Amino acid sequence: MPTDLPDHGRPELSAAAHSEWDGHVEGVLRGIAHALNNRAAALSAVLELARDPAEDSAVSAILGTELERVGDLVSAVRSMVAGKGGPEAFDPADVALEAQAILQLHAELRNRRVTIVATGAQPLRVPRWMFVRALVVLGANVARACQDAKVVIAAEGDWLITLAAVDVAAASTGITPCLTELARALGGEPLRTKTGFGFRVPTLAALRRREGRED
Repeated sequence: MPTDLPDHGRPELSAAAHSEWDGHVEGVLRGIAHALNNRAAALSAVLELARDPAEDSAVSAILGTELERVGDLVSAVRSMVAGKGGPEAFDPADVALEAQAILQLHAELRNRRVTIVATGAQPLRVPRWMFVRALVVLGANVARACQDAKVVIAAEGDWLITLAAVDVAAASTGITPCLTELARALGGEPLRTKTGFGFRVPTLAALRRREGRED
């Protein structure tokens, strides 16, 4: 059954779930370190070009690209950090992009591709950072089973369904402690079907109707 969030808005995860998430954090940090090394090499090349006034336009173009990439790394780090606020309304499509960017940095998934599609998704009202984490865990789990993984977020009645399509064997192992506990902390539950696995949470519209009935 879904569980309520503690008063401070942070889920009380089990030791197994914490360990699982720590593994993802380590993988992403290693990926960020690798990316920073690449950025440092590129900037060294820029310094060499900067010595030639004729290369000013090339220097500006490379600097602009590298600064954008560094900004992407900063955004990924911020998305990984647990927020202090409680539930907020947001478009899942925006969070899907954040989670996908994080997964692209994950060192353990370097030769894998994870696509998160949120076409037709409806707004949610949950802690945004927690939904990001659930997407990262789900994406990493399915990527370990499929080299070219896909996660689809779509509304179905009162629920927003987030499902990764994989074979039955992968679906039986993809519901890990961290995914299960995050889904429940979000007010939803994990899902396992014949064609995949994932989780579901109530849509913002469903929560508003529920609150109206309680009034």
